[in-house]
Amino acid sequence: MTIENLPGLPVTVERDVPATMRDGTVLRADVYRPADQPADGNPVLLARSPYDKRINVSTFGNAHSAWYASAGYMVVIQDTRGRYTSEGDFYPFAHEMDDGYDTVE
Repeated sequence: MTIENLPGLPVTVERDVPATMRDGTVLRADVYRPADQPADGNPVLLARSPYDKRINVSTFGNAHSAWYASAGYMVVIQDTRGRYTSEGDFYPFAHEMDDGYDTVE
């Protein structure tokens, strides 16, 4: 896991943050958060994707994840099971519900 500040925005990015699922599989996410606020207490926008979390950095909805973070949101973009930086085997839609729940918990 690495932490960096984005130039020009009051945003901190934590890369490859691990989340352990109930079966022990580790999924990794990039977390964008306001740099000038505590890590907890902010509303969270969660996106999980099999298409590489770094691609989703460019847009989340209609704006960059860093824009949402600079507006006070915590943005979590996670590689789904078996894809890119996450462990496990990828089977489309097989683990999405449980892994999504475990990520939130």
